[in-house]
Amino acid sequence: MFADARSVPTGSVIETEVCIVGGGAAGITLAREFTNSGFRVTLLESGGDEPEQATQDLYAGSDIGRPYVVFPVSRLRYFGGTTNHWGGVWCDMPSPLDFEMREGVPYSGWPFPLSYLEPWYRRAQPVLKLGPYGYALSDWGITPTGIPEPFRGPHFVCRVLQQGPATRFGSEYGPELRQAGNLSVYLHANALRFDASENGREVQQVNVGVLPHGRFRVRARIFILAAGGIENARLLLLSESEAGIGLGNDHDLVGRFFMLHLEYSGGIIDRADPYADLTFQTGENGARYNRLGTPRRFVSYISVSNETKRQLKLPNWRVRFQYPRIPEVDALTRLVSRTDRGADILHDLGSVMKEFPGVAKYVARRLLHGRNKPPALMASIPLNCTAEQMPNPNSRIGLGEDLDAFGLRKVLVDWQLTAEDKRGIATVSRLFGTELERGGFGRLQSAIPKDDSEWPSDMRGDQHHMGTTRMNRDPSTGVVDENCGVHGVANLYVAGCSVFPTGGTFNPTLTIVALALRLADHIKERLR
Repeated sequence: MFADARSVPTGSVIETEVCIVGGGAAGITLAREFTNSGFRVTLLESGGDEPEQATQDLYAGSDIGRPYVVFPVSRLRYFGGTTNHWGGVWCDMPSPLDFEMREGVPYSGWPFPLSYLEPWYRRAQPVLKLGPYGYALSDWGITPTGIPEPFRGPHFVCRVLQQGPATRFGSEYGPELRQAGNLSVYLHANALRFDASENGREVQQVNVGVLPHGRFRVRARIFILAAGGIENARLLLLSESEAGIGLGNDHDLVGRFFMLHLEYSGGIIDRADPYADLTFQTGENGARYNRLGTPRRFVSYISVSNETKRQLKLPNWRVRFQYPRIPEVDALTRLVSRTDRGADILHDLGSVMKEFPGVAKYVARRLLHGRNKPPALMASIPLNCTAEQMPNPNSRIGLGEDLDAFGLRKVLVDWQLTAEDKRGIATVSRLFGTELERGGFGRLQSAIPKDDSEWPSDMRGDQHHMGTTRMNRDPSTGVVDENCGVHGVANLYVAGCSVFPTGGTFNPTLTIVALALRLADHIKERLR
């Protein structure tokens, strides 16, 4: 059942077994797992089926640390959450080292090894409309003989991620949830704060606000917070006790360790042989490969080997080759996808016809090989780099003094990096340049300062908000335990990448969904 919370009488109390706060990838995955489970489930979604400015404005806050340029646009507050941004999804498997305690990476280590999560990673594949499970190079037709030096070790290796379609969870799974007899989804229902018992050991209810003035409460046996890496922390901090301590914040950890992936260009490779085969590197737009009879898409990239990360005490790092496309191909894409209007259609049609032989050759090559090969020989290859941010307790989400439409304190984003982040970027760049020359692949025109004194000039944080309710078995170093339960609160759980202890460079969606599936299993077992 779907209901508009604006129709719920003020002062009402809704009784349920499980209450999920947030209707994004994690929240909807959990709700799907609970359908026909035998217990009642209520999902609270702040927005409606479409974006609304007044609701989106509830995300407003202040950015007081390093400039975080995409902060205002990095989240969407309506059913489906940030999956509504997706034009496609990149699903990347972490490496085993990402989950281990690593010398040189403070506060690293997950409560379990990567292999433990494999059953839930396999179950996450169809949720994201991916093909068969498999992240080995051989699964995607890349052989060791097709990878040139220096990308087959010892310092740099080739890896792959899978590309899925634009699975926008709201429109994709909304119809299924509407049919579930035990599930109620309330749109325009904003969680304002949790009320805990006197000793703070159990959540009794969540207070819900409806713009502009509506109020009601939801009481449940179990609560799951799945509102995103920033809002998860904010809601816990807003749910403070009479002593002024946020829920689950006995050790002042809620909101700390705020991490993003660091994106920057890195420079250009001047190739030693412009004619050398680049099939092993798909470029940003990926490639198609026939897996088990069905064409599937993937992206290949270069990463620092686990051995080198251990030896040099480095965070994770990856680089993708940037292959330019002729503008007429983009014009053709707009025509085929029907995103043009009016005069734009005529302009793009004219561009395609004018350069039709070149466009036809490009399209034929993509149909035949599936590879995003360069449209012409490339003497130089631009790079796109991603670096892992070191866990840092001084990088944090907090509460400011400004108030939102409900009279609640707005979020304060204090994104901070360390000297070790800078050292890692510089060290990898120097090593990459050395290895390119050693392997005879080319010479790096690095965009990174030669010493550790400056950041890359175009470095930015991406939209992956991680770490603010980090997972650890020890309550002195983690907000949630290995089951994603908030330490010291018996019936409150957190879902999403806010629980990640480290961020790696892997795209987090696959792991978010895998952890949500695992959490659903845990709660079903608990309520059985």
